Amino acid sequence: ILKASWGRSMSSTQAPKKNSSGIALFIVIAAMSVLSIIVTEFTYIAQVNQRIAYDALDQVKAHYLAKSAFKLSLLRLKAYQQLKSLTGGQNAGVVAVPRQLLDKIWSFPLIYPFPTTIPGLMPADRERIEKFQKESGLEGNFTALIESESSKYNLNMILAQFAPQPSPSPSPSPSPTQADQKQASQPSQPFSPEAARKSLADYLWQLLNQKFESDQDFAAEYRDFKIEDLMDHITAWADRTYQRKDSGFHDVVALKQAPFYTLSEFHMVPTMSDDIYDLFAPNLTVSTTPGINVNTMNEATLRALVPEITKDESAEFMKFRDSQTEDNSFKSEDAFFEYLMTNVAHFKDSKSAIDELKKSMTNRHIRLVVDETQFKITIRAHANQATRIIEALVTTESTEQSHKQPYADDIPDQRQQPAPNAAPPGGTAQPQNATPSSGLKITFMRIL
Repeated sequence: ILKASWGRSMSSTQAPKKNSSGIALFIVIAAMSVLSIIVTEFTYIAQVNQRIAYDALDQVKAHYLAKSAFKLSLLRLKAYQQLKSLTGGQNAGVVAVPRQLLDKIWSFPLIYPFPTTIPGLMPADRERIEKFQKESGLEGNFTALIESESSKYNLNMILAQFAPQPSPSPSPSPSPTQADQKQASQPSQPFSPEAARKSLADYLWQLLNQKFESDQDFAAEYRDFKIEDLMDHITAWADRTYQRKDSGFHDVVALKQAPFYTLSEFHMVPTMSDDIYDLFAPNLTVSTTPGINVNTMNEATLRALVPEITKDESAEFMKFRDSQTEDNSFKSEDAFFEYLMTNVAHFKDSKSAIDELKKSMTNRHIRLVVDETQFKITIRAHANQATRIIEALVTTESTEQSHKQPYADDIPDQRQQPAPNAAPPGGTAQPQNATPSSGLKITFMRIL
């Protein structure tokens, strides 16, 4: 009995042993988890930095790919300018190139990489194209589009400084005496802001009316659309001296009160919708053009300028002018009016109707030209996921003008130069840093 009681007392006084092996396992697991999180974070940051570096590299590739395409486009315009100079003036008849083929030097879209699946392409030519593209070092692709700006109506012509100035027709070239007599007999029309605004309103209304005739759903949706209200907002946007009729109108976007620099500004004019913008934009420009080119304008512009022409007659006009077998391009403004007198019913053998049309165009400050000097270059370059867009307005100058008007801010030639302001034998002194112009003048450019 004593031994049993003593054993029970001894067992009651001894503390039980605790197993601590689970704590060590928990600490190891926690440490591994923290290390895993740190490693994962470091890996993620490294991948993000790598992606950013690759994206930046793609942006650089796209940028210089777009610049290369832009320089190729300028080269095409220069080639067009040089070849055109051989077909007129003193060199007339030296090179007989139809205008349609001559215009394709700049109007044909340029695509890179050059397609090698064109039907009729010889295997040897295909191999040369593939070899060139492989050795060019250009990574990515681009499209280069050159458009005629004189084929459109200048949106800024509601302002006096952008109205086209009348001048004698460039071809055929009259003698100096005849040119002076013609210019004296046709005094310049003083600028009228009301006439300029009415001219643009009539032009936009003709475009809108053509859409109404061809699209009944569009006509039903915009049957209450008023050109007068749109013109009120357009003029208030571009002309700071204009007092808007609807003075209580709340502008979501503040009026610029300056000329349109880009056509995208036209989308910000009050009451402008996406459908109306898509209708008007292809027929408008903000480039300072000498007039509307009858050899490049589209059918909608033709019908807007000459409302008396029917749809069938305008389609026949386009078919005649753009013939692929004959050069039917108009060589002068008078040739265009002669076509109307011969082929359009309203003007059929009616010189009085033609004179009335000419007077109407003069009052609306609309001038017709037959030679293209204003171009818009649009470049879209892609390198993987990077994209770069270049838009530029380019003016071509005549060969004589490009040699007579050097750019004073051009980079001078670093080769051996004559003494400053030294006159050449039998010539006159030239500015020290002046170099001849290339004949191409970039009037506007933006990179997106």
